[in-house]
Amino acid sequence: MTQDHLPEDPGRALIHEFRNLLAVIVNYSELIAEESGDAAAVKADIQEVRSAAERAIALTDKLARPAASS
Repeated sequence: MTQDHLPEDPGRALIHEFRNLLAVIVNYSELIAEESGDAAAVKADIQEVRSAAERAIALTDKLARPAASS
């Protein structure tokens, strides 16, 4: 069976989708922070959202790597 015919791993597909959504959150939070004329507190909150999304992206990168052999 060639790789083209292998069934997709649902876990990897989920990780991929989750990572893509988090990337959208990061990108839009950057746009909001640049365009908003709101108070510093709002910008701080946006930064927290962005930071959390970036940490989640890093986590999905770890989950996507195959486990190291012991």
